[in-house]
Amino acid sequence: MKGQVQASLVALALVAVAAGVAVGRSSGVSAGLGVGAVALALTGVYGWWSLRTGPHVSWTQATEQLAQGRAVVLWKPGCVYCERLLRALGRNERVTWVNVWQDEDANARVRSLNDGNELTPTVLVGDQVLRNPSAGEVEARLSRRR
Repeated sequence: MKGQVQASLVALALVAVAAGVAVGRSSGVSAGLGVGAVALALTGVYGWWSLRTGPHVSWTQATEQLAQGRAVVLWKPGCVYCERLLRALGRNERVTWVNVWQDEDANARVRSLNDGNELTPTVLVGDQVLRNPSAGEVEARLSRRR
């Protein structure tokens, strides 16, 4: 999970350096430095996006809150769909966020709900499972549970 992202960042950085060297040999040092710098910058942006943190409670706490009529969002950093949902529902007190890269039990649960895939966001509302829902869908399900 997080280790895989870190390994891919190292690989991308090596590719960036190799691209800079290759371009430098064929088109001159300044072109190679430019290509290498841009590639390293893009690798940095990818790393920042994928490894940043966000809201998280443990799966154990989340299951307790789920029983109280709240929604539980299983999410991961770097997922644009999770980011969209977080922007829309992040301040909603009835929504609990569980980072599946920080909690092995949550990761196992999201995979069990999605045929072995780490599909995020997966939202649980009572016994209902919503896969990549809109904020409106989550709010509608929550309003039915009041």
